[in-house]
Amino acid sequence: MQLCQLRNSTRHVESVAEPQETWDLIVVGLGTAGAIAAVAAARHGLRVLGLDRHTVMGGVGTGGAVIGYYFGSRGGVYERLDEQARATEQEVFTPSHGVNAEGKQYVLEREALQAGATLRYETTITGVLLEGRTVKGLACFSPERGSYTAGARIVIDGTGNAELARWIGAELRGGRAFDGQPQPFSNPLVRLDGKRVRGFYTDSGYVRPEQPASMSAAIVDSALLSTHLRDTYTEEERFLRVAPQLGVREGPFIVGEDNVTLASFLDDDYTREPVFIAYSNIDNHSKDVAFESDLQRDWTVVAGLWGLKFTVPIPLGALIPQGFDGLLVAGRALAVDHDMASCVRMKRDMQQCGEAAAAAAYLAIKRDLPLAEVPYAELAPLLRESGCLPERHKVYFEPRVAAGEPAPPAIEWLTEPEDIRTGLAGDKPGIAIWSARRLGEAIRQHLRQWLQTEQGGHLQRHSAFALALLGDEAAAPVLREMVAERDPFVPRTSLKYNQVRGYTAVYLLGKLADREAASELIALLHTREAFRFDDANREFLSDERDLRFQYVSNAVTALARIGDRHTDLRDRIARAFARFRDELDGTLIISFKGTSEIRHVMDDKLAHYTRQAAARWREERDHAHAAAAADRMAATSSTVADEDAGRRPSRVDGV
Repeated sequence: MQLCQLRNSTRHVESVAEPQETWDLIVVGLGTAGAIAAVAAARHGLRVLGLDRHTVMGGVGTGGAVIGYYFGSRGGVYERLDEQARATEQEVFTPSHGVNAEGKQYVLEREALQAGATLRYETTITGVLLEGRTVKGLACFSPERGSYTAGARIVIDGTGNAELARWIGAELRGGRAFDGQPQPFSNPLVRLDGKRVRGFYTDSGYVRPEQPASMSAAIVDSALLSTHLRDTYTEEERFLRVAPQLGVREGPFIVGEDNVTLASFLDDDYTREPVFIAYSNIDNHSKDVAFESDLQRDWTVVAGLWGLKFTVPIPLGALIPQGFDGLLVAGRALAVDHDMASCVRMKRDMQQCGEAAAAAAYLAIKRDLPLAEVPYAELAPLLRESGCLPERHKVYFEPRVAAGEPAPPAIEWLTEPEDIRTGLAGDKPGIAIWSARRLGEAIRQHLRQWLQTEQGGHLQRHSAFALALLGDEAAAPVLREMVAERDPFVPRTSLKYNQVRGYTAVYLLGKLADREAASELIALLHTREAFRFDDANREFLSDERDLRFQYVSNAVTALARIGDRHTDLRDRIARAFARFRDELDGTLIISFKGTSEIRHVMDDKLAHYTRQAAARWREERDHAHAAAAADRMAATSSTVADEDAGRRPSRVDGV
């Protein structure tokens, strides 16, 4: 048996003796997913050891003070535990809007212990025991017990950051492609609202939760922000508690035996054997959306579908690190990608993820099978019995509505041209735009015809959006018009987070690599005025400064793509980028969701993006010059060889 450790971020492996104690299942990280996994597994009759470096069970729902729910699927063990936690309010804890944090922690610990689980807090994992590529246990340290090893048939990584998966060398990914940045983190707080406790939050910045230095800086810096540390507090602003745990939305993800990506999901490629069903919208809190993937921008910016909720079936393979056995990853580090993670991360769903992991571990141990071979025919009924998995499930989409409004009917993608035309002609064109994208060639000629309708009208401009998503350059002239006039219209497809039509056109001109737009986009880099702010869109944009950043950041990414396509424009764009960097003065900023007080200066991101593009072009140019020089040298060598051959006397047999 080998012990895998991380020393100065380097993986170290050494041989060890048999573990000092053994368990059926060890759960590391008793947070949102891990707490439910420990309770559920113990109820299945497994000998369970639960470990956490903190002194609280329940994660963001308890120590993190996120006491409400934002979507997610109902059903399963967590719902009955929530009911018990609410019952404690009658006798012990303060009534809450949501699930009282202290009450839930008490119930989780009580139920875990009554089911037979052993809980150990203030415990640090120092290594992972491996046989080949199968996890066999852990090396641990706590002030009470010192260093020791614990063996297990299965280990659940509920750390949220795939820490155990990283130690054994499993492949991880995370963040967006441009800079690896995850979503912003938040600072949850609680205060009295009448006679009940209410939780709220403000987004406070960015953090890499797997990096200790990044976490330490985020904890300290965010505590000193004006949203928390005020000169004076009104009665309404006084806090009962600032959560000691940051509201981290995203960290690393495993590459699993099965992987759930937004691209495959939107192409109708998803599992028919789910262990739970996630349910939310693409709730990405980042406002520097120009640096997100094309797919996410197509969905949330062009089509304005940020608020469209949908169900996502999650297979067991998304909890198993690819190529390994004996380890399940439960919680936000499961095998999704950055684009899908904004949807598959809600508290309800992560609790169901923990329950699914516990059920899979139980069957693997009971049947003495590798995790990847747990029979779905046995796993599904186990999850249905508790309500974690519905009896019948299907993928569906529905709009998000304001609180108190009746639940809307499920959305059907449009297939008839007249229905798409009607949608494009209105102020909520998103479903029609995405429906046109799905239809592709079947709708192209209709879109081109509608492009010739009344200049400046919704039908013409939204048809241009749909055509651009199909890569059709016929949309470019209309898109250029929108950019030139800084079209201020904001479609209302989503309840919130709708995007201004003017800078959406900027993005699409880059997607088309439209060379004729280069001059207008370069001018945008230096423009500081003439951006018309719509106060009705304050949820996404706080003011004109936020709006200017959206135009400029989209112009930067669009120009880079134009340069990628058109080599003759690269020098001009590179010079414009250099001048732009010289002019950066801290005025290109974004606000964060939940507050307009906190501003994040984007100069470094913009400078990095422009330098990255210029370096890419220089590298391609140097490579082309080197290849041309090599070709010239080869041609010269061939010519000399031919001339030498002409001067060499011919061979005559026998001479």
